[in-house]
Amino acid sequence: MSYSNENLTLEQLEEANALKEAEEISEILRIKIEVCIYVVVFFIGGPLNLMALSKSLRAFSRTHKAKSQILLLRITLNLADLMTLFLYVPKQIIWLITYQWYGGEFLCRACAFFSTFSFYLNSFVIACIAIDRVFGAYNISSLNAHRKAYIRCRNLLGCGWILAFLLSLPQAVVFTTTSPYEKIEFKQCATIFMIFLHEKRIEYQDPSTSDIRREEIDAEAASMERWEKLYAINHFLFVFWIPCIIIVGSYIVVLLILQGHLKQDKSSSSSSCFNFRVKSSDLTLDDTQSTTTRSPTRSTYLLQQEESFALRSSSSYDFESHQSHPTRQGSIKSRASSGGGTKFGAMAVTTIHRAKQHAKRQAALIIVAYLCIWSPYNLFTVLNLFGMPIMEELRHFLSFLNAAICVNTVVNPIIYGVFAMPSRK
Repeated sequence: MSYSNENLTLEQLEEANALKEAEEISEILRIKIEVCIYVVVFFIGGPLNLMALSKSLRAFSRTHKAKSQILLLRITLNLADLMTLFLYVPKQIIWLITYQWYGGEFLCRACAFFSTFSFYLNSFVIACIAIDRVFGAYNISSLNAHRKAYIRCRNLLGCGWILAFLLSLPQAVVFTTTSPYEKIEFKQCATIFMIFLHEKRIEYQDPSTSDIRREEIDAEAASMERWEKLYAINHFLFVFWIPCIIIVGSYIVVLLILQGHLKQDKSSSSSSCFNFRVKSSDLTLDDTQSTTTRSPTRSTYLLQQEESFALRSSSSYDFESHQSHPTRQGSIKSRASSGGGTKFGAMAVTTIHRAKQHAKRQAALIIVAYLCIWSPYNLFTVLNLFGMPIMEELRHFLSFLNAAICVNTVVNPIIYGVFAMPSRK
């Protein structure tokens, strides 16, 4: 009987060792995959962001009078992505390979600050872009709004930089170096919450610790865990959830505004065509007649309105050069009498419609890219914070999702580089 029990014990030990070896192998594989993600992101995202930043700076330096708010937003976004790529990503690669901290106390606090700062700034810049799109959609046919857009974006980005700096400062206090093992030379850059809980766990497991002291340790540990959870909730609120609410809300407003403008354009277009047919007899005046001896008809006025609105809405048209060569009323009427007026009016409505559809596609693409890349990690982290049972099985995927967030540094220069290029005349 004892022999059987001994065999059972040996079998249990073998199973435990086999399970431990399997876990170690899976952990090594997980680390290798995570390092590969960071390396690929670094070597692809780095050149992309440097090229995008160089192009944006050159374009920004060429605009002497009216600075573009789009360029300002792109430059700030590139800077945030470059901070992530050249500060956070290398730190993660080195830590995953060595699994301990060799940088000392100053680098520990500095890397913690700048890593968090880059993530805050990235989210805040995208939120600023969303807010700018709301004003852009509301003033889609206004030239005067462009002059105020740069100042507005500059102020928004200034607030974003300051807020990101202030929210990142606690990281320089919370993170510090520690040696968790007394007899082994092993250092980590960890939070004061983790260090406190580790020390209390060692004290709790000490045989000389009394039961009364263990109860006190339980209370202290529970209090520290609550503070750690509050700190983490505050971090995730500002780094993702609040900017996410701003972004989604802004683009809902953008789509509603554009939908309202589209309905207005359709109704005004049908009204203009009706008035054009009723007053077509007024458009048969002679081209040689002096424009100072006749008053413009209702149809001519409508055509001029459509022309002005189309020129303001089309980003590929040189409005200033057109203003320097005003069109004679006779020429407009001549084009209208020959059928060109209706074509011009339809072209104006089509151009406006295409511009709005382009803005809608851009808004949808930005939302999908940001939410698809950032949401999984932040959602699973919230579930982990509140101790959801499902996270016991998905806990190992959190590190992959954290690495996947850095893919956004590759996507950003592609999206904003394609859709925010300066328009050609």
